[in-house]
This record gives sequence, structure tokens and C-alpha cells, in this order.
Amino acid sequence: MTRHVIGKLDEFPDDTRKVVEVDGTEIAVFNVSGTLHAMRNACPHKGAPLCTLPPTGMMLESAPDMYEWGREGEIVRCPWHGYEFNLSDGKSVIAPQLKLRARVYKVELEDEEIALYI
Repeated sequence: MTRHVIGKLDEFPDDTRKVVEVDGTEIAVFNVSGTLHAMRNACPHKGAPLCTLPPTGMMLESAPDMYEWGREGEIVRCPWHGYEFNLSDGKSVIAPQLKLRARVYKVELEDEEIALYI
């Protein structure tokens, strides 16, 4: 993996996302309440810009007539067809066993600089 410094931490405030280009690939960097995530800005289904919306949550399994919302800030949803992926590992929310997954990258904070490993 190659290390790419993409900016300083203050350029990525809490609860924001920023799309950067590294070697011709658009990668969205999310700062979700101080935790950094990086995901390729292309849905593996049909190539839609996957990271145009902020990460969201989802309905959780619950008892009948009970509606429980959770996993806030953990889910990225494709704007074209509604496919949902875990921000942390890129796996499909509806079918994690499938090979259809969004590409995620290792992201680290080093001396106030954000680095991606590609």
C-alpha cells in the first residue's frame, strides 16, 4: 500500500465528508464524530457517486409494532438505487455475504495530517 497525505485534520471537521482525488480515483473521507473513514466514491452496482449524501442510520430489528432507529452515521446509501453499505467495511447492509461491497481504504491521522493507504 502507498501512503497519500490528503490534508490536515482541521480540513475535515466532525460530521463532514470531503471527496478527494488520489491517483485518478475519487475517495470520500468521512469524519463521523471524530472517527475517520474513507470509501471510494463509486457504487459497486452501477458506478453512481456513492458518497454524495451524509452517512445515515437504519431501522433495527425490533419487536412487533416497535420501531427502533440505530447505527446512525454508519451507513452510506447510493442515491441511484438505494443500495446501502457499511461505512467501516464496505459490506452490503442487506446481504453482507455477497461479494458486492464498496471499496474502503485505511485512513490514519498522523501528526495532524490525514493519510490514506491505497
